[in-house]
Order: sequence, then structure tokens, then C-alpha cells
Amino acid sequence: VSGHRLVRTQYHDVRTLASGSDEKQSARYRALMEIGIRSGDKVLDLGCGFADFLSFLMNEGIEPDYTGCDIVPGLIEIARGKHPSARFELRDIQEKPTTEKFDWVVSSQAFNNILMHEDNFELVKDVIRIAFACCNKGLAIDMMGDYVDFKEERLYYFNPEAAFSFAKSLTARVVLRHDYLQHEFCLYLLRNTPLK
Repeated sequence: VSGHRLVRTQYHDVRTLASGSDEKQSARYRALMEIGIRSGDKVLDLGCGFADFLSFLMNEGIEPDYTGCDIVPGLIEIARGKHPSARFELRDIQEKPTTEKFDWVVSSQAFNNILMHEDNFELVKDVIRIAFACCNKGLAIDMMGDYVDFKEERLYYFNPEAAFSFAKSLTARVVLRHDYLQHEFCLYLLRNTPLK
């Protein structure tokens, strides 16, 4: 679905972004939050869409120093309307990486559509590499997994073991969560900290 078609729909919620039900969205957001996000933490949300992750955090009583970025202008415009005090950027971090540092970087369901001219996994590896370089504490990203009995033609299903192996090439501290939704998984890449 093109970005322009997304924002022309009447819905500004999970129906537009094809994120499943509100319950599924809450489950994946909770998994992202549980990397350790707290009030006051500086958070970058890649592929922020309507900034629903920020809404979720606020409903949980967490007030982060939030920046959302997306490549679709209409989504950014709607997100700004929902959260006027948050910061939003129209940015493709592959083409224009940020030099700013964040405590946490998160990304939810941003890479599920099959790409026509690029390999999804290669693109995600590049994004993870760039995103991990700009976080002080860690990165959480959730994706569709390939442990399924049915595949939609438009979606890309990532192999959790391959994603985990790649993450381990960037940091020794990696968590693979496959416990919150049946067909999705979440990776935590954490910064190495010395033992005390």
C-alpha cells in the first residue's frame, strides 16, 4: 500500500496500517516497551505511522522524550496533529541517518510489505545497523516471523534465527522474544555494559 493511499482512508488507526486488531497492536507495543523504556527516556520511533506507540506509552503512564520518524508525509502530519508536543521528522534513515543519540530506538511492523526491488532482510539489516549506532541503551524491533502455516503474498516473513544471528554480530546482548504473538517476534539489541 502506498503512503498516499494510506492517509486518504477514513481511518487513522490499525485498520489503515494493516496492523491487525487493537489487541495485537497493544501486545507488540508492550513487547517493545518492555526493553526498558521509562518516563524521560529519549526514544526514536522508526516508521512511527500515526505515533500510536507514543499513545500506548502515555496510556501506560510513561512520558518519554519522543521523536517519531516516517517516510510518508501524510502520516507525519496526522501524528503531529495527535501529539503536538512531540517531535516528528520526515526522514529515511538509510538515505539521511541522524547524528542525534537516543536512549532507545524502536520500530514496529515497518518492514512487513514485500519490496519489489530490494531484499527485505538486507534492507532491515542495514536499518538495524544504522539505528543501533544512534542508541545509547538499545534497539527493539518487531517483525512478522516465518513460523506460519499460511503466507500472504504481499507480506515478507522474517526468519527469527537469522535475525538473531545478525543481531549477535552487532552486540553480545541480544534477546529474541517469540512469546507475545503467535506469528511475530521482537528483537532487543542492547548496548554492552561492563559487569560490576
